[in-house]
Amino acid sequence: MRAFLSLLGLSFLTWSCGSRLHGGPDCLPAALDAFQTWCCASSAHVDEYQFQGQPVYLFEPGTCGADMPTYVLDAQCDTLGFLGGFAGFTQIQGLDFAANSSFQGTIWHN
Repeated sequence: MRAFLSLLGLSFLTWSCGSRLHGGPDCLPAALDAFQTWCCASSAHVDEYQFQGQPVYLFEPGTCGADMPTYVLDAQCDTLGFLGGFAGFTQIQGLDFAANSSFQGTIWHN
């Protein structure tokens, strides 16, 4: 019984750590709730970048589906565009995202 409770506690700890946001604006939890309704059960994540001097958040859905886009939101959780997808988009607001952004960190993953 003790082993079962330890395993259950470890499972809960792992689940809760992967489900919590680590930073970001106040609107992000609601955006994350919506994202979790369609993203992959594993390998999905939200990363923070600096783009044009402002923080932006990339909602990467994971690897469970082909050609799923990565949505890019600003600090007010407005969608700036998306990357990847079927068409392989690489630009946000007319600029190549990779060349004009810097990775700040992962703030959520499942």
